[in-house]
Amino acid sequence: MSLPNVFSAMIRSTLAASIIALSAWAAPVSAAEIGEISTDDYYGAYYFKNALEHPQISKIKSRKKQIKKVARDMKWKSKKLRAAIDKLDSLSGDPVELAKAAITEGFAASRVKGRILDVLVNAEEPKHVVVYVRWQATKRKEVVKDASAIANVIANKAPFISTLSISAIHPKAKKTSKKSVWSGKIGRASMERIDKNRIEDYADRLYKRMFEGVEEKPF
Repeated sequence: MSLPNVFSAMIRSTLAASIIALSAWAAPVSAAEIGEISTDDYYGAYYFKNALEHPQISKIKSRKKQIKKVARDMKWKSKKLRAAIDKLDSLSGDPVELAKAAITEGFAASRVKGRILDVLVNAEEPKHVVVYVRWQATKRKEVVKDASAIANVIANKAPFISTLSISAIHPKAKKTSKKSVWSGKIGRASMERIDKNRIEDYADRLYKRMFEGVEEKPF
């Protein structure tokens, strides 16, 4: 029986705790920045971390053999899994908190500076991490530009995030308002295609199409 079938239920039950810092593994060659962590890096490292809690893996004394066993089950090469483990282990703190800090810093240098209200990261499923962002809009004609800028920041500051779900509240609404006038979502591949230097020219003509499930209300 393959490893996923043996302990997939256990992994699902423990993934909610996966936002805590990784326990120490072998020392990596060099430190990594959160902006270097890919979706595969994050998924692989946390899959391995949770696999270690299963007797079938924990009873293996050699770390090299543990990695080989888990990598084979994931249909990965051992080298790829080892690299993911080392990268996550070399971070200076919890990857989710580091990502939130980097994203917040990115927003402060973008067109949405001072208007971001919430940044929530859901890492319960390491293979598909989602970030939720709520911001205060200014004008209806600017909302897609804002959304594009937000997506660009996420793509560059936290590349392990797979999906961005965003919503804008009315310019005159209280900051606590949950009633959005515009909302949508966008995947990593599309986020990566947004050029921050071309948002003014391309947001409405091109980038707007990249957002899915868009819901709009009159401003």
